Amino acid sequence: METGDAIARKAFEKAATIMVVLDADGVIQRINDRGCQVLGYDRSALLGADWFETVVPAGSDVDLDALLGAVQGNESVDIHENTVRTDDGEIRCIKWHVTGLRDDAGNVTELLVSGSDITEREETERRLRRYEQTVESSTNQLAVVDREYTYELANRNYRRFHGLGEEIPAELTIADVYGTETFEAIKPAVDRALAGESLAYETTRPGPDGDDRTFDVRYFPLVADDDTVEGAVAALREVTEQRARERERRETRDTFEGLFHGINDAVFVHDFDGQFLAVNETARERLGYDEGELLGMTPWDIDASEHADSIDERIETILEEGELTFEAVHITKAGEQIPVEITSSLVTYFGEEAILSVARDITDRKERERQLEREVDRLAEFAGVISHDLRNPLNVAQSRLTLAAEECDEDHEHLKPIDRALGRMEAIIEDTLTLARQGETVGETEPVHVADVVGQCWGAVATGEATLEIVDEFAIWADRDRLQHVFENLFRNTIEHAGNQATIRIGRLEGGFYIEDDGQGIDPADRERVFEPGYTTQERGTGFGLTIVRQIAEAHGWTVTATDAETGGTRFEFIGVNIVE
Repeated sequence: METGDAIARKAFEKAATIMVVLDADGVIQRINDRGCQVLGYDRSALLGADWFETVVPAGSDVDLDALLGAVQGNESVDIHENTVRTDDGEIRCIKWHVTGLRDDAGNVTELLVSGSDITEREETERRLRRYEQTVESSTNQLAVVDREYTYELANRNYRRFHGLGEEIPAELTIADVYGTETFEAIKPAVDRALAGESLAYETTRPGPDGDDRTFDVRYFPLVADDDTVEGAVAALREVTEQRARERERRETRDTFEGLFHGINDAVFVHDFDGQFLAVNETARERLGYDEGELLGMTPWDIDASEHADSIDERIETILEEGELTFEAVHITKAGEQIPVEITSSLVTYFGEEAILSVARDITDRKERERQLEREVDRLAEFAGVISHDLRNPLNVAQSRLTLAAEECDEDHEHLKPIDRALGRMEAIIEDTLTLARQGETVGETEPVHVADVVGQCWGAVATGEATLEIVDEFAIWADRDRLQHVFENLFRNTIEHAGNQATIRIGRLEGGFYIEDDGQGIDPADRERVFEPGYTTQERGTGFGLTIVRQIAEAHGWTVTATDAETGGTRFEFIGVNIVE
């Protein structure tokens, strides 16, 4: 028969838990097979080794003094969880029971340590905690119901949305949360999940604030280890804002396509190599190609040869400056030539930079320009006729008048009226020539400092004792020569009507400029008539001065009107002027 000690030793060695005996200095005296197996050491390597230096990881909050202190007191057993380091460096979690073995005097001479390896359990619990945290903090609404439609789990977002508080009440069912009518509507989907099917759909439900919310809903079965379905899992992802953005994008796209295809001008989108990416209906109809044909083409395929040579240069300019307006000639599929004015600019097309070109058909404008050129030629011819056929007889009459004055008494009553009449005829011829030569167009425009031009004109006109005030210094885009005619005629008009002691002021307006005097002003009923050819209130006037002013203004694209000055005189305002900032 085995002795008690033998039985104890055998039980120690064969125990299913780790069994270790440490002396009062923490040196390993005995360790069983399970301990060697868990720690990965040979017994010979552990016996006589310091337990805390060999298997306890650095930084552990358990040491020899702590254990001895724990078992010295009334509580003779210390129970704690701690980690050990195996021979290959693995860290494992052990639950320890430490008992003090005492001598006859009651002093602890050895420590009997038994431990259970709970590493897998700790890892499982850790994973479960992470899983629970993930579920709880999910931005989706997550819930689990059993086969009786009773909630087993609902995360924070689900509870908040339905006002369930921090914990789910016991025996809470879907019908309790949604109401009977809604439950009956969603029950078929839950039943399909309980039958082992996964499904997804989209639905709209009122939120806590009463506003409708859109959800992407997914159901799938909750399967047990034996492959039976224990319940159903619901995951609801709110897509309200996403659907609103999608609607907005669709509406924006529809609006863009409506504008893109509804515009009367031809519109092309192409990349930096010229490949057309999009064309509107006007472009297809005007050029006679279908969409597929045009999307396989480039500007080189539709531009007349004399314009195609500069396409590369135009693209470079658009890339550098962001936009460009130019004229070209498009060739239709049938070979017809269409003059166009193209405005091109850099745009973002489906996330990529591209060039948007809007081509306006200027056939009518080109025809008007050709007609205007013909009219200008006729006016020039007319001016020649006036200059030659009228001025020569006038010169003869003036010469004869001089001879008559020498032969007759120079105070003869008929001589002065004849001289005045001939002088008026000469002024009319000069103004008529000016009108004919000005035409309805202007030459090249440039930034013109108004004060400089005004100063030159003031010196060229007989202004007597009149005063000129430049209220504002500014510059405008204009044909300098034509602008001089404007100011010269206005100065003459002011001196004739306001007197040679008038004060004339010139200043800037919003989108234009003004010139005004302190004379008697113009009767409101006559403010439009003063611009008509031949209208004058002065005996020596020709009535063409303000006509020339309006004609030159309109040729620049300006509008000129007559109104009251602040001082009561006449004020001429020019609007639509391109001011140089």
